[in-house]
Amino acid sequence: MIKKMKEKLLKNELTKKIVFNSSWMMAQNIYSMIIGIFVTAIVSRFYGPEGYGTINYVVAFVGIFSGFAVFGTNHIAIKDFTQKKYPKEKVFGTVLIIRIIFSLIVFFISQTIMFIIFPNDHTLQIITLLFNIKTVVSCFDIITYYANSKINNKLISKLKIVSLTIFSVLKVLCVILQLNIVFLAGTYLVEAVIYSLLLLLSKNKIDSNDKFGKLIFDKVYAKEVIKQSKYYALASIMVTIYLKIDQVMLGSMLPNKEIVGIYSAAVVIAEMWVFIPNAIISTIKPLIISYKEESKEKYLFNLQKLYYIISIINFIFVALMILFGKLAIYILYGNKYITAYIPMCIILVGITFGVLGNIHYIWMICEKKEKYSTFYSFFGCFSNIIINALLIPKYGMIGAAIATLISQIMSNVVAFLFFKDAKILSKMLLKSLNIIKGIKVLESDRAKYE
Repeated sequence: MIKKMKEKLLKNELTKKIVFNSSWMMAQNIYSMIIGIFVTAIVSRFYGPEGYGTINYVVAFVGIFSGFAVFGTNHIAIKDFTQKKYPKEKVFGTVLIIRIIFSLIVFFISQTIMFIIFPNDHTLQIITLLFNIKTVVSCFDIITYYANSKINNKLISKLKIVSLTIFSVLKVLCVILQLNIVFLAGTYLVEAVIYSLLLLLSKNKIDSNDKFGKLIFDKVYAKEVIKQSKYYALASIMVTIYLKIDQVMLGSMLPNKEIVGIYSAAVVIAEMWVFIPNAIISTIKPLIISYKEESKEKYLFNLQKLYYIISIINFIFVALMILFGKLAIYILYGNKYITAYIPMCIILVGITFGVLGNIHYIWMICEKKEKYSTFYSFFGCFSNIIINALLIPKYGMIGAAIATLISQIMSNVVAFLFFKDAKILSKMLLKSLNIIKGIKVLESDRAKYE
């Protein structure tokens, strides 16, 4: 299926451009994964579960609030950059000011909450401050939305590789020089500053025929952006909370951050492969959307085949990680993190449902049912918080991993059963878990949609 889809995609100049840029994104993700694994291993070994856990706790804590800072403006910016209804200078300038204002509000709220929760932990407060400043600096990533609208991810991928390389070198230097964990936290801010500067210096290289003039802030347009983005904001905020809340609750409900460090190691290893199925989904998505115009049967049949493909990939990676995961943890993190194995296996299964759930968006776009994304995000977020609250006090990080698994099933399977027309998504996902049938369907060109 992938080969046939690739052949069809390459017949069109626009889709050639999409595939070319997707290959750059894939290369950047592979580079990031390889560098990230080894640098994280060095850092986590030196600072130990307690120090590594402290950093990851703050990353998760500030990360929850970062969803409020973005406020769904990314979707509006990409749309308006693409449609060219407004001058790009107005879109960039207005969305930038909105992002900065929301980031500063979030800065104050999250910093205040951290002071209240941990009034005597000055190290934690300083690290939170550094990450809050990073959130403000990251507002300049609006330039990446402009690059997306121009289908020029090659430049962005190069800039990410450069900033990541500098970031990785700085983290290793912290270990070599045996610096305090606050300095390690500072490298995250330095990386954000470097990446933002690179984006600003390169913005006119995204499209040499359409360079930026003076940026404009428009109050009327700002109101329109906020009005349009509020629905996207709710969904993205729910997703952000959903992804980060387990580490935050672990760090807040348990006496030390060591458990967060071990759990974070489990999450990192469990997630290291997901960019592969996600890249396949992103590449094939335009083609399946095009099938919708040709034939409903053809579109649904190929959508089901995509579910099968991703399920097979998921199965292979999960099997490999269950067999060799303990060895991977020992090699990368050391014996202090070996208890991450059981949570890692549970999280792995949960992630497979999350990855398959990404295919749901194709159906929602084709059927113009994007409104369901808000419901299933809220459903998953709410169930995750409740289950974490029930299981963490008694089972610790294993309870958090179980909460992740259950909430992934709740949001990607159960949530869609509430809507008559969306039940098909739950059925397709569950059907794809039959790996043997999936292999037979993919082998046979005569297979028909059932």
